[in-house]
Formats: sequence, structure tokens, C-alpha cells
Amino acid sequence: MKFKSLFALAAAFSLSATPAVAQEQEEPRTTYRVTMVDLADGADERWNEIYTTMVVPAREAAGLSPETVHWVMMNPDYDLIIVSEMPRGLAAFDTHANAERDAFYAQMQTIAGGEAQLKALGEEINGLIEKRTELYTHTHP
Repeated sequence: MKFKSLFALAAAFSLSATPAVAQEQEEPRTTYRVTMVDLADGADERWNEIYTTMVVPAREAAGLSPETVHWVMMNPDYDLIIVSEMPRGLAAFDTHANAERDAFYAQMQTIAGGEAQLKALGEEINGLIEKRTELYTHTHP
């Protein structure tokens, strides 16, 4: 009986002592922010102008990957969907020290011509958007 108990204890210990490197590595996931936007009536051209002349160059200068914009057809709820890769995954939700966001806004401020101009641009963009929904998703290995 003592032998069986000792054997069971040794077997349990050996299983718990399996090094982590022996476990199969999980493939990395890619995390995305999916933003669905309903534009105000007649705002399409101005939104697209701001996006192509300011947002795209600011993202590029900040070292962020390009976004994919899908103009939605035949949907009464949204006009466009923007898909953005989040390079640090869910760690990008750290609102106290988001390096990507800080780099992007610094570039936007430069392109806009200063802090006051960027604030005015933000207010204009908010006026172009009726509603907006954000989803977060990631690939599965």
C-alpha cells in the first residue's frame, strides 16, 4: 500500500514538473479593431478627404499599419467599416500608456498645424459622424 501511494505521489509530481517549453507553442494571434461608421448626410466626401490627406499619412508616419476601409452598400445602418490591426493586441487597451495612439496624435497634430487646429478637426469629424460602433476581434490559430 505504501508503495502504491509513493508511486502515485511520484507520478503526480512528475506531471506537475513538466517544463513549459515542452508544451506546444500557440500560434500568435492578430488583433483587430473594427469600426463601423454611419456618416451624416452629405459627409462622405469631406470624411474621405480628411481620411486620405491626414489620417492615412499620420498613421504611416507613426509607423502604424494601413487600415482597410470598406464602403458598405445596401445597409441602412452603416456607411463604412474600418479595419485596423492592433500591433500589441489587447495590450493596446492600456489607456495610461498607449504608444501607438500617442504617436498617431503627435503626427495628426503636425499635419493639422497645431493643437488648436487638431481640436477643431476632431470637432469637425465628430460632426460628420452620426454613429459609430467598435468591435474587437482576433484571429484563431
